[in-house]
Amino acid sequence: MKTTATILGLMAVIWSGTQAGVHPVSTMPESSLTGNSVRGDTLIVGAVGDIMLGSWLIDVIGTLGPDYPYPDVLPILQRADLLFGNLEAPFLADTTGVERMEKTYTFAVPPAGAAVLKAGGFNIVTLANNHILDYGIAGLIGTWAALDSIGIQHAGTGRTSNEAHTHTTVEMDGNRVAFLAYNHTFPAQFWATGRRAGTAHASDEGLAREVRRADSEADIVIVAFHWGGELLETPREYQQILARIAIDNGADLVVGHHPHTLQPLEWYGGGLIAYSLGNFIFGSYSPSAGGAALIVKFVDDSPVAAELHPLDVNNLRREFRPLPLEPSMWSILESGVLKAMVDSAAAGHEGVQVDRKGFILLLPPQ
Repeated sequence: MKTTATILGLMAVIWSGTQAGVHPVSTMPESSLTGNSVRGDTLIVGAVGDIMLGSWLIDVIGTLGPDYPYPDVLPILQRADLLFGNLEAPFLADTTGVERMEKTYTFAVPPAGAAVLKAGGFNIVTLANNHILDYGIAGLIGTWAALDSIGIQHAGTGRTSNEAHTHTTVEMDGNRVAFLAYNHTFPAQFWATGRRAGTAHASDEGLAREVRRADSEADIVIVAFHWGGELLETPREYQQILARIAIDNGADLVVGHHPHTLQPLEWYGGGLIAYSLGNFIFGSYSPSAGGAALIVKFVDDSPVAAELHPLDVNNLRREFRPLPLEPSMWSILESGVLKAMVDSAAAGHEGVQVDRKGFILLLPPQ
């Protein structure tokens, strides 16, 4: 079945031969996202990718405080009425005697590190990923407790599969926003079952059912996926399949993470899909990491415009302080996705507009 879709980024090479099409979209004034509060039926939602506060970051935050990562990026985050990201390491006060998952990288963060999320203004974080159970159920329970203690909601994990697959609702000035989060990375032992705590892992049928249920109980539905290949700029086919199932069944925004780099965005079926927003605040020195912040304007419960703010998250340069860049500096990010969007805007493709303030304005099909 043919669908109307606009894929933004790597448009010439992504999913060659599939049913995804690239169609021009109408223009809209860049002021379409101005304002930082709910007015009538308007809501501004902010999203970032992976947040990993362990490893090198533990000492940095312990010494310099929870506000340390934010001096450059906070003005963008503060424009959102509702802000979320993916929290990719558990909060655990003491790992002594706690069984650690046998894997290449495992992380744990002192519960005091949760203050970093509070300092950034996060309302909710998703937990369905490949590190949240690095220290088993003890780390998961510690994470729930740390977040609950500072009033930050969470989605995507539970004591059973049923609990992990149940949406979390954030109430924001009369708007009910439902969040579902799914982990499509290994180890599979992290996926919750009827008798085992863990993360949600979606089947096609289950995803459709769970999104429909959320849609029946909320005004806006947001679905997050931890998926894809690390450092791949092109999504895998299953990512598109799951994202579109979510939109077809009532999701308004789909946001992905795990690849540690930016992947394309797609307008589809009245919703917006960001296949990967890459890293945000992440305790590693990978020179290949990339990321972006996404600001989405909802009117009457539907996304009507979005801003993609490319960020320098290379910690060899930034030391865990994400930096928004002016367009003249975007080339240092070495992002093929970003270059494709810039080239599309330069070629006059409607719906993709580069703003000199440092973002790409994305507009849906009309």
